[in-house]
Amino acid sequence: MRAFTGFLLTVLGAAIIFVGGGMAVRALAGLYGGALSDPLGQPDGAEKHAADAMIRGVLIGAVGALPFLIGIAMLKAGVVRRLMRRR
Repeated sequence: MRAFTGFLLTVLGAAIIFVGGGMAVRALAGLYGGALSDPLGQPDGAEKHAADAMIRGVLIGAVGALPFLIGIAMLKAGVVRRLMRRR
């Protein structure tokens, strides 16, 4: 049961990390895509808006780090227990 919980926490944490990272990269790509398509037509504060969106994505990804690390620790503990039982 602990191994399943550890696996579930690892997958959930990784998914949250990838979603947050994707949000940050999407904001950066949107900024550069707009700059490439119309360099002089960028609205004022576009960089600030993109930076805020990137920070938001990074913070969401950081929230996923805790369940990811806990899940990894639980999985490692389960592997160590199984190895100790075999001996």
